[in-house]
Amino acid sequence: MVKAVLDAEARGETGILGLVFVDHVTSRRINREFMAHDEPTDVIAFRYDDGEDETWGEIYVNVERAREQSLEYGVSYENELARLIIHGLLHLFGYDDRDAGSRSVMREREDGLVERFYAVLE
Repeated sequence: MVKAVLDAEARGETGILGLVFVDHVTSRRINREFMAHDEPTDVIAFRYDDGEDETWGEIYVNVERAREQSLEYGVSYENELARLIIHGLLHLFGYDDRDAGSRSVMREREDGLVERFYAVLE
């Protein structure tokens, strides 16, 4: 799935991508330390380069939050994990969700990628 998203975003396959699955406690600690938010979150991404052709970074996915959100949104756990991984990748590619306009652009791309690549997971 990650390779398919890299291809869809016309990103090179060079670089290093760390995908780390964490719990609420770890997510909260990272969110507090790096984002100044004292609560767990679903996904946090750290980009380590500014190159156009490489992906260097880490994505931290809160699996407990993924489970909760899958129930809340009425989707499978796997679907929600895929969405969070894609969301993290989009952050590494420079997408932003800090304001309504950029959040809308990011959500539209995320929805399209989840729909397009979810079949890969089944």
